[in-house]
Amino acid sequence: MDLTHTGVILATNTKQNKDVESEVRELKELSESIGIEIIGTHIQNRTSIDRKSYVGSGFLEEVKMQYEDIDYCIINDEILASQNRRIEEIMDTNVIDRTQVILDIFSLRAQSKAGQLQVELAQLEYLVPRLKGQGINLSRLGAGIGTRGPGETKLETDRRHINSRISDIKKQLHVIEDHRLRYRDKRRSNQVTKVSIIGYTNAGKSTLFNKLTNAGTLQEDKLFATLDPLTREMVLPSGFQCIISDTVGFIQKLPTTLIESFKSTLEEAADSDFIIHVIDNNAPDIVSQYDTVLDLIDSLSMKEIPQLILFNKTDLNNKKRLLPMKPHKFVNMNMPAQDILMEIENFMVKSFDAYNTSIPLRRQDKLYSLKRQTIVKTVDIDDEKVKISGFEPAGNFVKRIVDKDDERD
Repeated sequence: MDLTHTGVILATNTKQNKDVESEVRELKELSESIGIEIIGTHIQNRTSIDRKSYVGSGFLEEVKMQYEDIDYCIINDEILASQNRRIEEIMDTNVIDRTQVILDIFSLRAQSKAGQLQVELAQLEYLVPRLKGQGINLSRLGAGIGTRGPGETKLETDRRHINSRISDIKKQLHVIEDHRLRYRDKRRSNQVTKVSIIGYTNAGKSTLFNKLTNAGTLQEDKLFATLDPLTREMVLPSGFQCIISDTVGFIQKLPTTLIESFKSTLEEAADSDFIIHVIDNNAPDIVSQYDTVLDLIDSLSMKEIPQLILFNKTDLNNKKRLLPMKPHKFVNMNMPAQDILMEIENFMVKSFDAYNTSIPLRRQDKLYSLKRQTIVKTVDIDDEKVKISGFEPAGNFVKRIVDKDDERD
């Protein structure tokens, strides 16, 4: 993207910050993805954030003196409207915070109707508490304001319009969520195994998804290239068929409004039987990115779902920079898809139940069903029957496939 504007980043380093340096590097990349060239970053060490101006007013004056003309002052945290106004007064430029930057990126990336509605909901919920004293015009969000009633102020009209739109969006999203719920119920009734790919934004999730499914989805080297969940069939080397979903990338300080708005999307991952956590092994902030994803996994009650960690981009960096307790493998997208699929199959087997069964020679059609719905390891054919051993998901797949009259060891 052409960098058509200039800006500086302001951040505070307090006891609450895990790694302010990595946050600022990430915010720089986020800002550049929406066309703002960052020409300076400034971090103030403080015991706490200044309630009036985020950083000290003297610090703001010092920063202002270093630049003749900038288009934006970007704040590393979500700030109050009063803080925004104070910084704007001193810096004499447009002020946006981390949440606004992320919301802007999401609005550019959302493709589906659900994704666009979720982004708009997050934008509006961010805006409501900041209306007072802002003189905000709704044209910024592409919405118009109706004729004001007698005695109403513009602020009251703005707030009523926004609340009405929020209510309308929530109703539309509720319909979409009901559809997803019916889909999940149907999947459960059919006992289909589901895998979800999660990970930090730009870790290579969509590239892996394409490689494993030949889906041809958008894969770009940019933040939040995928916002809308996509589900496809994945066939493992044994022939076992399951479904796999690509999900939105995680990020440090993901705005609360976005977490709430995208909850139904993230719940798709929480409903999975297995999770593949993709990590960029070449990322400079690999530990903080890993911790961010773990925090979100915890907040979505996904800790108990079996998780395979794939360290991606090992062709760029093959060093073992992080060794988690969870099962993990080192991969890159130059590897044959079958090699990665075999790693996934070996991982799944550990959570499946072992079985041994047999079917009459005349019913070898059942072998085809077993290969699709279970992981078949051995097939032994004699004069009378076919003996099969393998692993099945919980739910008695084999019992359903094999007739009651058939022998089962």
